[in-house]
Amino acid sequence: MPHIPAPPSHVTGAVGAYLHVLFRALDGIPTISKFSGDSPNSTVTGYPGDLAVNMTSATTTIRLWQMGGSVRRPSTTGWTPV
Repeated sequence: MPHIPAPPSHVTGAVGAYLHVLFRALDGIPTISKFSGDSPNSTVTGYPGDLAVNMTSATTTIRLWQMGGSVRRPSTTGWTPV
């Protein structure tokens, strides 16, 4: 499931090829979410490769988390510290 819509299929030639390359590059950028607490598990929904940043937590020093997995399916579990 893409983050952004793909270019229309009727756009072909050099412009169509350029738009598809651009689409793949932009769609590959991970989503970055912020949260507060010990862990984003059970609180932040993400796709594999997405990032979560701990903004304010008095109990942990782990600041950056990444969603694991290989199947592009939203989940609230699978976050691991980076």
